[in-house]
Amino acid sequence: MNLLLSLTEQCNLRCSYCYYKESHADREKVMSDEVLEASLRLAVDRTIALKHDLLNITFFGGEPLLRVPSIKKAVKWGKRMVRERAEELPKNFRLRFFINTNGTLLTDSILEYLKKEKIQPLFSIDGPERKHNISRKKIDGTGSFQDLEKWIPEFVKMNATALMVITRKHIRGLSKAVKWIFDQGFTTLATAVDFDGKWTEEDLAALSIEYQKIALLWFKFRKQSPDLYLSTIQDKISYNLLGARQRNSDCYIFKGALGVATNGNVFPCSRFITSKSDAKYMLGNVLDKNNHIFTGAVAKEICRFLKYEKPECKGCLIRYRCAAHECGCTSYYTTGSIYGVSPEVCAHERMLTSICDEILAKRQSLGELF
Repeated sequence: MNLLLSLTEQCNLRCSYCYYKESHADREKVMSDEVLEASLRLAVDRTIALKHDLLNITFFGGEPLLRVPSIKKAVKWGKRMVRERAEELPKNFRLRFFINTNGTLLTDSILEYLKKEKIQPLFSIDGPERKHNISRKKIDGTGSFQDLEKWIPEFVKMNATALMVITRKHIRGLSKAVKWIFDQGFTTLATAVDFDGKWTEEDLAALSIEYQKIALLWFKFRKQSPDLYLSTIQDKISYNLLGARQRNSDCYIFKGALGVATNGNVFPCSRFITSKSDAKYMLGNVLDKNNHIFTGAVAKEICRFLKYEKPECKGCLIRYRCAAHECGCTSYYTTGSIYGVSPEVCAHERMLTSICDEILAKRQSLGELF
């Protein structure tokens, strides 16, 4: 079970590709203690109902380090709730905490607390200074790299996951940026593409060249460190080798994930989160005592989506490995509907899958296993 807590809509950065820049436009709201406690209780209840042996709680935003007191309360209350319900949880049950942060507000005391409570960082970084500062800017328009640079070694020691966003402006030298991140000592890198509706054939062709370099880089690093993870290449190859479907293996929308906005609005995953009252795909609110979060109309629609085959994708051999078909979040933020198919995402997925399949075939022909 995964609970994402949007502790605040406030942020000290103004990243150009932030998918909350419209839904969190006023950048003012913060989560109250009442909403925080109710969210934790809902997550524990849901974990027990689904008989899950793991509850991951991720502090999200905005920038969650603006709400350190709330983080400390959540850790304290979450541990207490688990102790109180211990008999209802599996004997091998684990409670884990994560924080999705831009790293610029870190201090020695905060770092000490994160280490003490074993809160795992998910650290936003797009590469070295020039590359990182393209989109990750402070409110005054200046780059943010210098504010986080000193903390990079500490995040590496904590085995943090590096999070990189790929935009049209990041294509040139992308493979070098990926190498730079691994050279810092990170062993886990997850990438996401900023599908803004403006990618051209030329952009995708240039990205294809970088992806080919990244694929070769991944194999090289994997030989040195088998535990290294690079989502860009590794996920597509894993789906192929295992015959897996993305929606069943890596997607936890509704059935294993809940996102809670600052005002208590509950959503099936992260990209939907907003405190707006007319929010689309809102399951309910944690403060509503008579809500039907898991049985209402939106819940039923999400369940339909999990079984839904998009007509546009009929006959496509990679549809079960493709974000355009499988990912409700991606479909929503690119088309406005979980049932939509973005031509941009489709073209990207065809290109990336082809590269991964080709390099997999070459490596297998050489007798190299993974």
